[in-house]
Amino acid sequence: MKAKIALVSLFLSPVFGQAAAPIIHLIDLPTAEVVDRYGYDASFRFYGGGGMLAKGTFGVFSRFNMGLGLDAEGFIGSGSADFNTPTIHARWRVFDGRRYWPAIAIGYDGQGAYYNDKEGEYRLPEKGVYLVGSGEVFVPNLSLHAGINKFGFKDDGLYGFAGLRYAWQDTLGLRLEWDNVHYMEESRVNAGVELWVTPSFSVEFDFRDLLGPGYDRERMVRFSYAGGF
Repeated sequence: MKAKIALVSLFLSPVFGQAAAPIIHLIDLPTAEVVDRYGYDASFRFYGGGGMLAKGTFGVFSRFNMGLGLDAEGFIGSGSADFNTPTIHARWRVFDGRRYWPAIAIGYDGQGAYYNDKEGEYRLPEKGVYLVGSGEVFVPNLSLHAGINKFGFKDDGLYGFAGLRYAWQDTLGLRLEWDNVHYMEESRVNAGVELWVTPSFSVEFDFRDLLGPGYDRERMVRFSYAGGF
């Protein structure tokens, strides 16, 4: 009987935790947060054209995460699905932050969006190598996440990104981000709303490239679940 109770408690512990899971990403931006050692974060994003992006992140060490991403264009619909090459991502939180200093992380993410087979690259590029800082600003529960990144081997210099997230009682979150900042005409403004069904499970409604041309605007839904082993 005690063994059964322990097993049920282990299963339910990530669902009825005291606080929501760490926010390891906004919409397209990484944050300096990481999942705990032996923890995991699994997300499934459904985007335009019936596409689906699955990403899993695992706490290898206390401040170091690794994971995989699998992108399938046309996953939902009547046509055949096009599975892109799986990608890897990793993040090391090098500084936990102080009262007036943000937490700092460095990482790599090879996942972009809309792979072009002819060009051999994503139309919306991956982050590649990045440095990001995260911290609370101005008012409680309002966090700023900003950094720089470089992808590929082209001599395009560095790109920038910045985003804000406001959380209300670990139940509702609002997100706004400015991504791919290098040439102004190629930067993107994204926004989203997150609803925490439980402290471990959330549903997100995201909107990409709100100020861009009509063909780049996109509505997406993402389901995320965090837990531990």
